[in-house]
Amino acid sequence: MTGAPRRQRGVAVVVAVLVVALATSTASHILWQQSLWLRQVENLSDRAQADALARAAASWAAAILAADDPTVDHPGEPWARRMPAFPAERAELAGAIDDEQAKLNVNNLAREGGASPQDLVAFQRLLASLGLPASVAEAVLDWLDADAEATAPNGAEDQYYLARDPAHRAANRHALDLGELARVKGLDAAAVARLAPFVTALPEATPVNVNTAPPEVLRAIVPGLTPEAAARVVAARPFASREAFLRALPAAPAAPIAAQIDVRSRYFSAAATVRRGRVIAGYRALFERDDRGVPALLTMSQVAI
Repeated sequence: MTGAPRRQRGVAVVVAVLVVALATSTASHILWQQSLWLRQVENLSDRAQADALARAAASWAAAILAADDPTVDHPGEPWARRMPAFPAERAELAGAIDDEQAKLNVNNLAREGGASPQDLVAFQRLLASLGLPASVAEAVLDWLDADAEATAPNGAEDQYYLARDPAHRAANRHALDLGELARVKGLDAAAVARLAPFVTALPEATPVNVNTAPPEVLRAIVPGLTPEAAARVVAARPFASREAFLRALPAAPAAPIAAQIDVRSRYFSAAATVRRGRVIAGYRALFERDDRGVPALLTMSQVAI
């Protein structure tokens, strides 16, 4: 009879251990869920604070642009100075303003819905200088222009895109964001990233600001401009007028370019990076400055960093 009580006591001990283990596991799971919930709440709070700081940075950028002399824009002005990271509201904020007209505006390729030959050639020169196929320019033109006829020999319209996986149509309108060009025949995300420092997508046709444009863009605009000559032109900046820039060139351009250049800009972008807690967020705002020098915020979005 002594064996049965011992077995019962042994079973009771095992059951007790299992109950304790189950209770411990349940408590640990509850604590983990609470910790996860608290982290989610903290992240949401940090993201909201980051958004608020980004809006404040956009207001700062607008104030800087409003105080600037709009008659000539160049990298020596206050708007062009990078804002180093500094503490703000238990976060870290860094920002910068860039001249979007320092780049080729891809929407220039299709002015008033039709092709702009001079802008197309400039874009082809830029593509070639960056090691990308110049033929891609024809596909980009077809993506932007209003008609449904493919530009020979390398263009692409709906017939090409509907056969892709996934199928889609050509936009047949101005690009709203440079990133959409990754869907164009001959381009992908890596190629668009290669273009991004030199190409922009603005809501209207714009000239290139020769005071802020990098040498690659100057060489695209000015036919026959060598890297050495472009470096000398950059060293001679800023220019007070288009005529002063043209005089600084080693030779008169083979084709008129006065309509493609300027020494002032209407469109600027402001970038901000906010670090708060576990949140690291990037933001980009696009401004248009009117003839009185007053900037208007056109778009503001979160971007990958």
